[in-house]
Amino acid sequence: MSEPFKIGLIGTGGISRAHLPVYEQFPEQVKLTAVCDIVEEAARERAKEANVDDIYLDYEKMLREADIDGVDICTSHHTHAPIVIAAAAAGKHALVEKPMGNNMQECRDMIAAADKAGVTFMIAHMLRFSPSTEAVRQLLAAGELGEIRAARIDILMNAVGRLREGHWMLDGNAGGGIGMTNTIHEVDLVRHLVGDVKRVNGVTRTVSPRLKNNAEDILCATLEFENGAVGTVLCSWCAVRGPVSQQYTLLGEKGALHSLPVFPIYRGDHFGPVVVSSPERDEPGTEPVMNRREPGRQMRSMEDIMGHYHQLAPGTWGLPSDNCFTNEILHFAECAREGKEPISNGKDILGSMKVLFGIYESARTGKAVDLASL
Repeated sequence: MSEPFKIGLIGTGGISRAHLPVYEQFPEQVKLTAVCDIVEEAARERAKEANVDDIYLDYEKMLREADIDGVDICTSHHTHAPIVIAAAAAGKHALVEKPMGNNMQECRDMIAAADKAGVTFMIAHMLRFSPSTEAVRQLLAAGELGEIRAARIDILMNAVGRLREGHWMLDGNAGGGIGMTNTIHEVDLVRHLVGDVKRVNGVTRTVSPRLKNNAEDILCATLEFENGAVGTVLCSWCAVRGPVSQQYTLLGEKGALHSLPVFPIYRGDHFGPVVVSSPERDEPGTEPVMNRREPGRQMRSMEDIMGHYHQLAPGTWGLPSDNCFTNEILHFAECAREGKEPISNGKDILGSMKVLFGIYESARTGKAVDLASL
């Protein structure tokens, strides 16, 4: 058997901890051999947790000296581009946390650097590697919902008050705000399932005085997909006493599906189970209650409103594990070894970044934005 793919971790913030289980569960495929952070105490803590001895405070030194094939970049958003470009120049494959970059030029520069160096460049959109997502993808490919006509994204939480003073997520210059931090997750997922978006119209608001440099805590937008479907996006970091959710809904010509929120948010699989209502899942000889309700009869139950919803079966749906972080890192290593394009490669994710930056541009100008112009 060949040696495991060796990875250096750059950045030891909270998300990096979710990346660690793969190295314990699949040691024959991937191995964490080095850890880097500008804060020595943080680097040593994560290295100890991962049983790694090789520690760095400078990623450029790691790229020169560490025994690694690629890097796993878990740093703040505004640092992604320089690290990815340096990794490519050093001949190292790069997996970078979402979002790809702070603007379209950064994104294109990273793609160009990886292409020039001939290395694998992948963005860690972990929801694409969730068993729930794979189940939905297979369901849609089978035509169970028919043509998708509409999509809805809802992200509601009271997050600003939970971030420490001065946290980079509160700073627009560092890639903070709800759009770059949360909205990009579900935007990418829905685009992955439904298809490319061609036009957006959006508004943003900054409510909390703790936010700076145009970071937003409310984002609202409409989406027009290339296939004719429409979508809505409502995201808030200031949903005081509101429902905590990060979920999506797809409405098709034959049925609908909806993801249900489950917290803590990083549970490995999707944020929650997915429920589906379609003719294929109805009991033989029945039809949805809303279809057979007599005219004028009052609705008496949630079933009258919801119809027949069924939770998708549990399981890995052909993925290596039930943990989306584990699955994405294994996919990264496989693609780097075999020279394959990752599912979430830079060129594809450029389409998701266009949606987000298009919403920002629309909010700035007050006009709809055609994404082909970005």
